[in-house]
Amino acid sequence: MAKTGYKIIETVVQSFNNGQPSGSVASGSTNSVVTLSTSSLSASLDEETYFNRSFSPIDCVEDINECKPPVLTGIYTGSQRGYFNLNYTTQDSNNSPTKISASISQTNDFSSFELFSASIGSLVPITSSYVSGTVFFRAFTSCSGISPDRSLNSDLLSFTYDEISPEEIKGDVNIQFLNNLSSPMEVQIRSQRGNSNHKIAALNTFNYTYSNSNLTGSWNSVGKSSDVSVTIKGGSKNTFGNFIQRRTIGLETLTYTTGSGFDNPLLNVDSSDTFPPDTGINFTIRQLDFPPTGESTTTTFSLLQVSSTSTDSSGIMDGTITPTIRFGSTPLISQNAACSDSKVNSTEITYFQLGSYLYNNREDAESKTRPIFPFNTNYILITPNTYLIVNKDGFIQNLETCILPSLNIFTQDGSFNTQEEACKRVKSSGEVIFYKDNQLRGDGRNLSGRFPINNDSQGGTNVILSAGNIVGFETCGTELETSQLSIYGYPSSSYPFDTPELINPETLAVACGDDTFITYYQGGDGTIYHDFDGPLAYNTVGDGGYYYKNESDEFLLLSDGLILSSSTPC
Repeated sequence: MAKTGYKIIETVVQSFNNGQPSGSVASGSTNSVVTLSTSSLSASLDEETYFNRSFSPIDCVEDINECKPPVLTGIYTGSQRGYFNLNYTTQDSNNSPTKISASISQTNDFSSFELFSASIGSLVPITSSYVSGTVFFRAFTSCSGISPDRSLNSDLLSFTYDEISPEEIKGDVNIQFLNNLSSPMEVQIRSQRGNSNHKIAALNTFNYTYSNSNLTGSWNSVGKSSDVSVTIKGGSKNTFGNFIQRRTIGLETLTYTTGSGFDNPLLNVDSSDTFPPDTGINFTIRQLDFPPTGESTTTTFSLLQVSSTSTDSSGIMDGTITPTIRFGSTPLISQNAACSDSKVNSTEITYFQLGSYLYNNREDAESKTRPIFPFNTNYILITPNTYLIVNKDGFIQNLETCILPSLNIFTQDGSFNTQEEACKRVKSSGEVIFYKDNQLRGDGRNLSGRFPINNDSQGGTNVILSAGNIVGFETCGTELETSQLSIYGYPSSSYPFDTPELINPETLAVACGDDTFITYYQGGDGTIYHDFDGPLAYNTVGDGGYYYKNESDEFLLLSDGLILSSSTPC
């Protein structure tokens, strides 16, 4: 048989590996037998051959044999250690799977793992030998037909597991994804609390209930929530780009968002970087704590288009020739009032700029009806980090960047248990960390405990932190008691006060009559210091060779601030 081939289905042509070339004369000695029973959906395809079948380059159907990995959507476990139900969904595929195989491991590289298989259904029951710690799950699906090929592994899903105690009843945490545009928006969620893919139609909302997840064991085991990794794509294309706006209602300080331009995680309103719809952005949601019973926190991520008339720094100082939208806060009396309070909303009011003046609305701008702002000099926050200086008549005087207050925090030795320990520690230069509304920025959000601040020497001031929140300050010295001792020490070699009979009586009388006292400072463990401030701050008194007299006529032999012995020779 010649290798000319013939159509088996509309888009696939049968060809042969043996036989005579096309155009050859076929005879009995050149017959070729080929089995045609192989399913057309039984193997991976390429552009050239498929079990001796060639695709037509004109009307070939792509992905006819595609086999996609499953999406692990969550884990359910009860109090029985080592028992899990693994939930999953299978993605759309022209080649349907018949079963799913799941692996569990205590290492994310699966160097050692346990394998479980089940028919396609709603879950895979797993009874593992792993009874605690962090375990990782992955899975693949088999595909129909005789091909040995299977889907790729799913995204990893991890779970920190231990005995689960009854969880304290807390308020609700709700996460919403809102598509404000005319084209679908894609949301991919990857978390220990469950993986999922969602396509949100135009003007629709998807709700992700954070606090009601059945993965309570991880919170109870390690005392914190796992991070939720979110990727958002899609939406109609726009000349100026798309972005995500985050708005939190309730206790905004509990929901923490980082990545892709979310630089103000503890503000109730923040915005991401702009992004093209095909690549999108990726960011992380972390729940620092749950709200108290009866309260709730709702965070909404809205897909928006960047407008050519939206507030930005460009053109503000140059003026505008047409009324231009400027979002901003209410007028405030000072830079500190605008910049230091996280509750100031930079999108609270919609102003309009015409020329170098700010107006209350478009009509006023078009008629040039000047506003009357409350202060002679007004500070209007227009982004989380910038503000306008506007006079009483709305004239824009300047655009400036917020200068947040900062602390130079000594973190090299970690936190200190007591005020005295922090104050007497010899310090080197610390780390400058900015703060807003008593909340440290950047890595400062990870700090808890007592730390020395704003000085390179002993003494000074300490700050008390809780998860980056400034609880209070301590002034060094307030923890010390005063003690009156003689100005000069008496050398023990010349004044053996423990054997006063060896001292010249006249010399002893002079020492006993010494009333030249000054103030020293004594810590909680009895250590005596020269001072709590200045060059002698927290320097201990004595080196073991001198006696110091107190007001009770005791002579104290001091070494590194501690009393080695005392004598009353007078």
